[in-house]
Amino acid sequence: MKKLAASLADHYSQGPTLETISEDLQRKGIDLARVRPEDLYPYDQSHAGGITTTRMLARLAAIQTNTSVVDIGCGIGGAARFLHAEFGCRVVGIDLTVTRLRTAVALNRLIGNPAGIHIVAAQADSLPLPSNFADVVWTQHLTMNLPDPRGFLRECARVLRPTGRLALHEWFVNRLGSLSYPLPWAANPSLNFALRAERFLELLREQNFSLQYEDVTPAMADRLQKDIQVLVSRNGPVERIAALENLVRAATDGLLCCWMVIADR
Repeated sequence: MKKLAASLADHYSQGPTLETISEDLQRKGIDLARVRPEDLYPYDQSHAGGITTTRMLARLAAIQTNTSVVDIGCGIGGAARFLHAEFGCRVVGIDLTVTRLRTAVALNRLIGNPAGIHIVAAQADSLPLPSNFADVVWTQHLTMNLPDPRGFLRECARVLRPTGRLALHEWFVNRLGSLSYPLPWAANPSLNFALRAERFLELLREQNFSLQYEDVTPAMADRLQKDIQVLVSRNGPVERIAALENLVRAATDGLLCCWMVIADR
């Protein structure tokens, strides 16, 4: 497990940092003393669909001002900042990658260090939170890196209140076949734990969740293709472009699918 954690930390350490984001903001003429959460959306919404899918998932999850959210796999904190800024809700962001957590904390300071956002280092299947803690557990592109999805879902059920819900935006296996690497979440097969969608739903039902879900693969593939075009035009990182191209190919060929899932206690 330690070796996997180290490999994942290395894989995700290549993302944007406070320094690179600050430099780009200044190039755009944005005063670093007046940065708003929305100024960070081009950098901190790195999942498929960007801020559009974050808004969609928030709507499906029925986030409100008094909602308590745990964002597992929060990365550099994009969803946490959006949810707090948009709804005024309390968010605890959980991630395992120290470099991303440091960036999340630094970006929070950049927008005034909102009191309603807390960033914590922890594993997804061992949360340092009490039972019945949250109204919503939120994940975007997390489960593909989890070797123990059953343990993760058991932990989600534990920290959720009796009327809580799990809101997920995830990639799953649609049909078996040979994937090309790298993928955005895996430089090689040893980091890829994506499940078949039907199997993941079975695991949710084991925890007595009632389910609503939607296949959003075509929309995600279209958006990713546009992201690739932008990266190519800006001479973006070659590995990032290759990972997105491989993901679009896998989605178009029917090997992978992207779903939004709302699971209620």
